[in-house]
Amino acid sequence: MSEENNTSVDENVDETEQGVVTLGEVLQKEQQMIDDANAVLGAIDDKKCSYSEGYMKRQALYSCLTCIPEARSDMKKAAGVCLGCCYHCHEGHELVELYTKRNFRCDCGNAKFPNKPCKLETTKTDGNEFNEYNQNFCGKYCNCNRPYPDPDDSVEDEMIQCIICEDWFHSRHLGVEFPRNASYSEMSCESCVTKHPFLLHYSAQCVKSLEPHSDGEVKDDEKAASNEEVEVIQTDEEKSNGIDHCTKPKEKSSSVTSKFWTDIDWRKQLCTCPECIRMYEEEKVMFLLDPQDTVQVYEEKGKEKARELEEKQQENGMKFLNSLNRVPLMEAIAGYNDLKENLIEYLKKFADNKKVVREEDIREFFSKYDTKKKQKCEVSHYCG
Repeated sequence: MSEENNTSVDENVDETEQGVVTLGEVLQKEQQMIDDANAVLGAIDDKKCSYSEGYMKRQALYSCLTCIPEARSDMKKAAGVCLGCCYHCHEGHELVELYTKRNFRCDCGNAKFPNKPCKLETTKTDGNEFNEYNQNFCGKYCNCNRPYPDPDDSVEDEMIQCIICEDWFHSRHLGVEFPRNASYSEMSCESCVTKHPFLLHYSAQCVKSLEPHSDGEVKDDEKAASNEEVEVIQTDEEKSNGIDHCTKPKEKSSSVTSKFWTDIDWRKQLCTCPECIRMYEEEKVMFLLDPQDTVQVYEEKGKEKARELEEKQQENGMKFLNSLNRVPLMEAIAGYNDLKENLIEYLKKFADNKKVVREEDIREFFSKYDTKKKQKCEVSHYCG
């Protein structure tokens, strides 16, 4: 923002109201929050428990620390509940929002919740043996093992989810420089890269910087990445010819650090020979080969369902309006449109000038609008 714009903002905002956001910023933030909520929750039916759908590929989950306070310190006590149960069985409770987790079945009402049956699904087994839990269910995140938001941490930082262990990490705790000026699709934390060393063979698919060292040489890791890229091209051609042998790049990165994957299609480069498949199964990462596993795919489904719901609501609204008597209907629509146009025009001045909209401004608008509306009615009545 230029100095000139800063000056105009300062003139319009009292010194006692520094930090107050403008209308444009509020609307932008509100829309972003709506989009984020639709992405995570849009594909979920919040009126029923997801238990009957089994171990879902991905769903939004919550941990209830009111029902299971022991879960704060004992991960064996941890449990996860679906969105529907969050609303209907745990309303008003202390809930830990877990964003999304893969291959999970709702725990609400099972043996982890003694004497607290699920209100939406009464027929449940005592436990879900294939559910996996991490420290997030205890309200802790990252390798710093702190809550989020952290009342003792004043540093603003982005939280990033590892696509393998699904824990969340502060960008400053990942052990590598966060690629703020480069796009990436997914991240694997250092712990998971250490646990699954086959990932080091695919560094060509990672965000990398080819800035030379002080001696002018490119880093060894980056040289390996360049070699790997050639190898991937060759093996793709071999795959198209139906050659059934290992296509994992021979070069292996020596940098065992967190990895930022440039494109979601990096997963397609993973070798699918019988030997590698067995390895994925043993290391419990077969989900990496599933194109439906990614958070991006899940979020797109949520957004699409939200769009469909909005279109249906608009359609139902039009059906309702069409069922009304035509004269009062047209009067109601005309009145609504007039109010909307006047309010938009009034608020636009604040947004254009980056002024803060105060309560008295809104009161003034409706006062003037009501006066203007009465004058129109009086003139119409007089003319009649």
